[in-house]
Amino acid sequence: MFEGLKAEPTVFGSLEKLFLSGEEVRMVKCSHDLPTLYKRLKSNDFDLFRSLPLTENGIDVPDGIRLDTMFSQIFLFFDYDFQNRIGLENVNTILEEMLGFFDNETDNGKLYVNYPMIESLKYTKTLPDANYWKYTVTRQTCVDHKFKGEAETFAYTEAKGYKFIDLSKTNESEVRNNWNMLKAQNVCKANYIVSGENVLPEDKDTVSQDAIFKAQKEKYVCANDEVAILNSFPIFIHDYLK
Repeated sequence: MFEGLKAEPTVFGSLEKLFLSGEEVRMVKCSHDLPTLYKRLKSNDFDLFRSLPLTENGIDVPDGIRLDTMFSQIFLFFDYDFQNRIGLENVNTILEEMLGFFDNETDNGKLYVNYPMIESLKYTKTLPDANYWKYTVTRQTCVDHKFKGEAETFAYTEAKGYKFIDLSKTNESEVRNNWNMLKAQNVCKANYIVSGENVLPEDKDTVSQDAIFKAQKEKYVCANDEVAILNSFPIFIHDYLK
């Protein structure tokens, strides 16, 4: 499940073709942010399927079939959006609760968070980028809706417009290699955010989504009104895919 209608499906579509070709995958594009999903969940007694636009995404539920039996794993990809007009404290409270609820892909689902948003994937000056662990963005930049443009400007030529992971524009072996490098630098940075060491963690649980959020909030958001730029799709590869 994705927040956005264009970038996220493009990014995940690349992963699907390379790493999930043997799986039956259904994408649900929500076209709304995490606080809106939270509001819908609360009104539906936290029933995810009743809160999703399934019909709008071409997913028909046969008569007599329970929704929760149709899918063996559920993954949600959303942006941090710490510039949201509901206020930072409310955003953090919602995200903390959502991470606690969506913590298992075979149960309620597993939530992955982009900091500050999906465009963090292309916020790299080259691949690999030795300075990636240092990159941050202020909340004010996001309030001013400047991060998307800054990410596109900052990105090296092949990363602009997500070309570097687009199989229609870049050959498969190069895309696969790019994903491997994106995985390495995002997982290493996640470990840096949590533990202060810019290396691959010995244990995957070290860079759990909950641990990353708690460290982001303590070390960046509350301390400096900024967030460490980080993308969750490469971490998803690290967690589940070879």
